[in-house]
Amino acid sequence: MSFFKQFPKVEYDFNRTGVMQNMVDIFRAVRPLPSFLDNYSAYKFYEIKNGERPDIVSQRLYGTSQYYWTFFVINDFLHDGMRSWPMSQEDLFTYIEKEYEGYAIETNPVIVRDTDGLITDHRNSLSGRFQLGETITGATSNASGTLTVKNADLSQLVIQNVTGGAFIGSALGQSTTELVIGQTSGDSVSTYNVYPYAEAPYYYYRTDDADQKPVTNLNHIVGGVDPLDLSYVTNRAHTIEENDEHSKIRYIDPNYINKFVNQFEELING
Repeated sequence: MSFFKQFPKVEYDFNRTGVMQNMVDIFRAVRPLPSFLDNYSAYKFYEIKNGERPDIVSQRLYGTSQYYWTFFVINDFLHDGMRSWPMSQEDLFTYIEKEYEGYAIETNPVIVRDTDGLITDHRNSLSGRFQLGETITGATSNASGTLTVKNADLSQLVIQNVTGGAFIGSALGQSTTELVIGQTSGDSVSTYNVYPYAEAPYYYYRTDDADQKPVTNLNHIVGGVDPLDLSYVTNRAHTIEENDEHSKIRYIDPNYINKFVNQFEELING
């Protein structure tokens, strides 16, 4: 039983010629039925094994591949479809290498005041500086790439498709920094830390916090936590953790599956 075969059809004039064609009403949406939400015994939990597709999991749990679509209905994080289904370890590695290619340049913003205490500059702040898509070049390293992400909270510029080597920053074990310049905007900042993008901070937390709640870094935002008291979760670690979390799904107890499917069909066609 295909998921979209259960959806009603509507007539639509695609070419605006008066000729109506039947199409599946993909805009219909039904969230988990209240009777099932309130009945915890109707659910069980399953941990998806490496590389298992939804149809394989359905076959394993129900003896048929036809109920794969129910996983996407009753798990909130799967409402985006296959995009949210956990990747195999091989696909995850490929995804990280492609998604997090390049470098993350971290700056250290400083408020500059004159002798009267008036603010004259927000040195190395990213606010109002640089344009997404422009070429960023290191004045010393001559490394060059495309600015794809600007994160003011983490004070990060993400540069991808980099040529000419690596940008200069202390996170790569270098003792010096450099000026990086936007070739379109003309804006510039000094680097502080430079990370391979996959190993760059996704968020910071207090080192002594077992729950690892995100906090701001004093190097980025005034009033934040001293960097000496901080640790961070990398983009790579966050992506792996999120993928692992998505491998734990809820599913309908086989004793209730027929009832669930029948009620779903009634609602989707109602």
